[in-house]
Amino acid sequence: MTPEAGRVVLGLSGMGFPLTQVAIRRLGRPGAAVVAAVSVGLLARDAAMIAGGAPARLRRGPAALLGLEAMAAGLASVLGLRLLANAGALQRALDPRPSGPEALRRFALGALFGLHTLRFRIYLQPDRGLQQPPAETAAEGAPR
Repeated sequence: MTPEAGRVVLGLSGMGFPLTQVAIRRLGRPGAAVVAAVSVGLLARDAAMIAGGAPARLRRGPAALLGLEAMAAGLASVLGLRLLANAGALQRALDPRPSGPEALRRFALGALFGLHTLRFRIYLQPDRGLQQPPAETAAEGAPR
């Protein structure tokens, strides 16, 4: 990924929570479906990374962030899917002052995008958050 593309993705990730609220407000149920799909997609990606052994390759901080992101994605997914199944929940998602499950849904989405943005920022660093960055051989300049 080019540095410019990385910055664009980082910016979009940072704006993730407000964009989800706009999608729900403007599009209603279809917007809620998009938001739920994004949450479920991030959960699936995080679960695949964890199952693939990524935490063992990452430094302690990034590995912990991956676990926290997966938990936030799970909670955001469950609560987001509620908006599709329950018209009252969808209506409460439009309230300017949320309470109960809607406040928790917004918190989980905010945490999900905050953690995802932080992890992506770490990923864009030269060592990508790995325990030992790939070493280059002196003769070839290629990763081992």
